[in-house]
Order: sequence, then structure tokens, then C-alpha cells
Amino acid sequence: MFASLWTIPGALGVRKAHRPILSAMLLARWLTSVLFALSLPLCLVLTNVRFAASEPRVQTLGFRLYDVAATTGVSSIELDAAAHDIARYFRDDRQALDTRVHLGGEEVALFNPREIGHMRDVKSLMQGVFRIQELSFVYVAAYVCFVVLWSRERSLRRFARLLVVSGLMTLSLLGLTAAAMLVGFEQLFVQFHLLSFSNDLWQLNPATDRLIQMFPLEFWFQVSMVIGAVTMVEAALVALGGLVYLRRARGPWRRGFGALDRSGDAVPAR
Repeated sequence: MFASLWTIPGALGVRKAHRPILSAMLLARWLTSVLFALSLPLCLVLTNVRFAASEPRVQTLGFRLYDVAATTGVSSIELDAAAHDIARYFRDDRQALDTRVHLGGEEVALFNPREIGHMRDVKSLMQGVFRIQELSFVYVAAYVCFVVLWSRERSLRRFARLLVVSGLMTLSLLGLTAAAMLVGFEQLFVQFHLLSFSNDLWQLNPATDRLIQMFPLEFWFQVSMVIGAVTMVEAALVALGGLVYLRRARGPWRRGFGALDRSGDAVPAR
């Protein structure tokens, strides 16, 4: 009897009046899911970038791998102290990187004005990266807490599918990036600097400038590849977690969203 109410003109008018609202709700639901699928890989990559930039041992390991002490004439102890100062510089409110070391029995500035100017630009860039990382993390956490767990707007099966899609997308993009880096990392490195900085302070002299002696091109290649590899492992675990849940739930992940109820169980055909 209630179903027949929709056939009368007044009920049809109510249903038509609600169509724009329902369409807007469906669009908002789709957009939040797409934003989650994009935010998750961004969060993974930038979290690893933030760790690498904030962890002095990443720098000190590079100093030893590329024998930076011999290249710069600065002792390993002084270089290690400089690595800690650079890591702090990205987090504190200093405008200039005023790292000082002991050479020939006297204290001198480790970097010249051009290098200090470039590091000021790098700090500005890194702080922007940190803010984007924080925003992506907050969105991912909020989506899981409020959309999936609290409001149940997404069933666990649908969320598992979303994890699979996001994880596989991350693996694909990072795989393509790694291939491009293997083919022409130097060209990508130059293009990155041209796009990221509005001046030429990043163009340093390897014969005289300690900043590029401390962080040669090979260092950035290795760090980039390690960050990519770690992120790919994380993305694979995300996708695997989604697949494991779908397998245990015995629900084919390609089934349409409309075939599931709010609890994530398949709705029997009528």
C-alpha cells in the first residue's frame, strides 16, 4: 500500500523535489571518496619526505657513503653537528642557516651567503610540504573516523575497495616515477628546481660550495629511490589489507556499490 503512494501526483512531486538534494548528496559522497583516494598516497609520500628531512641520520649516512669529509675538508664530527643543525632549521623559526664549524683552529661559517639564501628558499618549500602532509593526514584520519566508523556512510567492504584502488594507484604512479628517475634523474632534478624556486641560488659550484659537496646529485637520487621504495611497500600493504578483508568477507570487490547495504553485506535479489 505504501509503495502505491508514490504513484499519486502529490507523492511524485515530493520525490522530484528531493532529487536535487539526493544528487548533491551522492556527488558529495563521491567527491569525499575520490579525495580520500588521492589524499592517502599524498600522505604516505610526504610523511616519508618529512621523516627524511627531519632525521639527521639520513644526512650523516650520506656523508659517509660519499666521503664528504674528504671532499669538504670538514671533519665528520663537525659534519654530523651540521646535519643536526640543518634538521632543526626546518623546524625552528630561524630565517638564516647560520651553521658554524671549526676549521684550522677557528670557528667559521659552513655556508656562504649564496648557499644560505638557497637554504632559506628550501626551508620555505619544506614548510609548505609539511603543511600539505599535515592536511592530508588529517583528512585521511577524519574520513576513516567519521565517514567509515562513525556515520557508516561507507561500509567496510566499500572502504576496503577504496583502499585497494588507492594502494594500486600509488604503486602505479611511483613505479612510473621510478622508471623516469632511472632514465633521466638529472634532468628531473633540474626541472624540479626550475619549478620550485624563482631564482638561481640553487645553481652552486661543486668545486667551492660546501652545500653541494655535502649533498651531491647521487645523494638525492638514493634518498628519492629509498623514499619511493618505502612508500611502495606501504601502498602495497594498504592494498593487501583491503584485498584480505574482501576475501574474508567473500564479496567480489568489483561488485557495484548499489549491491551492498549500509553494513557492507550483499542485498539479496528480489
